[in-house]
Amino acid sequence: MIRILVINPVSTSVWDKVTQEYLEKIASPNTQVVVRSLREGPKSIESEYDRDLAARYVVEEVVRAEKEGFNAVVINCFDDPGLHASRERVRIPVYGIGETSITVALLLGHKIAIISTGRNARALYHKKALEMGIVDRVAYTGGIELGVLEMRENVELLKKHVLGEARKAIEEYGAEVIVLGCGGFIGLADDLYRELGVPVIDPTPTTFKVAEALTLLGLSHSKKYLYNPPEHKLKEWAESKAN
Repeated sequence: MIRILVINPVSTSVWDKVTQEYLEKIASPNTQVVVRSLREGPKSIESEYDRDLAARYVVEEVVRAEKEGFNAVVINCFDDPGLHASRERVRIPVYGIGETSITVALLLGHKIAIISTGRNARALYHKKALEMGIVDRVAYTGGIELGVLEMRENVELLKKHVLGEARKAIEEYGAEVIVLGCGGFIGLADDLYRELGVPVIDPTPTTFKVAEALTLLGLSHSKKYLYNPPEHKLKEWAESKAN
C-alpha cells in the first residue's frame, strides 16, 4: 500500500471533497489518497504574497506527513508554495502541481500554454517558465477573469473563459498543449480536450499519478547538493523537533 498526501495549501476546506473524490477514482487499487487543507494561511493563492504566506504552513504539513508514514506528498497549488523548502526537510518525495504538470506537458508538444486565473497570471507564469529554464517552450501564459474562490460557482462559465484563452493560445501563438494553471480546474480537462483537439493537462491528477508511479519505482529527490542543507541546520531542525 502506498499512501499519498495531497495538501490544498489554503485555510479553507472548499477544495478538499472534490479533490478527494476525483483522485480516489483514478488511484491504483494499492494507493491510499488523503486530502488536507491548512489549519492556517491564506484562503486562496493568487499572488506572490499568498504563496509565500502559505509556504511555512505547507512545510509543517509535509514534515508531519513524513512522521505519519506517507510515502509522497503533492502540493496542490500551481504556484508550488514551500516546494523546495519541503524537499530539504524530508526524505519522502514532494511534488508541486505547477512544476510537475509543466514538465509532463513538455513531453506532449513543442510549445505549451499555461492558462490560470487573474490578470497577473501572464507575468507570474512567464516568471515560472524562466525559473524552470523553459521559457522558449512556452508560447503563451494568461489568466481568466474569475477569482479562485469563484471558479466552481458556475462550471460552464468557467469552461467558456478557459476555452477563449486556450483558443487564442493555439490559434494566435502556436501552442500545442494547454496546461491548466490551477488545482481548481480539476475535472475539466476531458471536456476541454474534446473542444480544442490538443492535449490538456489537468495539473492535480497528472501530478498525483506521477507521484504514484515514481513512488512505486522507489525514486525520490536527490540529496546530493540542492536539497542537502548544512549539517548545523540539520542539527538545529532535529533539536526543534525534540522540543
